[in-house]
Amino acid sequence: MAPRRFAVVGSPVGHSLSPVLHRAAYAALGVADAEYARHDVSAGALGSFLTDGPGRELAGLSVTMPCKPEAFALAAEVDDTSRMLGISNTLLRREDGTWRAENHDVHGIVATLRDHGAEAPRTGGVLGSGATALSAVAALLELGASMILLSARSAEKLVPLEELAARQGARTRRIPWEDQHEVLAADAVVSALAVEGARSVAARWASHAELPLPGVLLDVLYDPWPAPLAAVVADAGGAVADGLEMLAHQADMQLRSMLGIAEAPVPLMLAAARRELGHANPEEPTVRDVGDRPRRGPCSSR
Repeated sequence: MAPRRFAVVGSPVGHSLSPVLHRAAYAALGVADAEYARHDVSAGALGSFLTDGPGRELAGLSVTMPCKPEAFALAAEVDDTSRMLGISNTLLRREDGTWRAENHDVHGIVATLRDHGAEAPRTGGVLGSGATALSAVAALLELGASMILLSARSAEKLVPLEELAARQGARTRRIPWEDQHEVLAADAVVSALAVEGARSVAARWASHAELPLPGVLLDVLYDPWPAPLAAVVADAGGAVADGLEMLAHQADMQLRSMLGIAEAPVPLMLAAARRELGHANPEEPTVRDVGDRPRRGPCSSR
């Protein structure tokens, strides 16, 4: 029987840890009929990749930037989260050859924040703008936040985030970029800043005598770790979560859809990703550690 072929696409994609996460799950679950690769696909090229390129052989894809809006646009069927945000991070080939688009970015953020105690934040905070920041707003709203503090270097780019919150009946407040540390007053905060911007902000935060501390800060960065903002907040005594946790939870949902399984082994996948980056926690499980646990066999993808 030919293997089911999956891959991550985006540009640049060489750094993606999705192959590590998915292959670790295959090994733990005893899935022998699936393969997972990576393909560099630039903006505007996803459609041709799927019809005329290697994508013709794929049963499903993990989609990174800049392809997420295109993944949503070309799908014949979309899930509710994709429809709400207009972006998708997962494509699944349907029986008729068309695609179903799903968005698991929001779930990844929600699950990670819950892992760190953010069960029902009244206020949320988001640093940055763009697709990840938009997903962060959706995640905070799903957790129950009724007020979202927003701050970005280009304030006009916050409009889609504000509109999303308004459609869900929540309020927002813009924090001027020069005062972006005030976002930390929220119960749960997500930083969607790229590493260069994060380093600049971290230097400013480190100069504050009394930095406000959120219930938890999720920094979507994970390499290097600790990320600049997470390091400052942790040094001040705050709780932090990293982007690897978010990626592992996203991959969990992708694997459920791609393989038709009930759940993926998130702790194993996270441990594999940490080992790949060279900052493994010796207390985290390996495949061998759970070798005596029941394994799910491969299921037909849905």
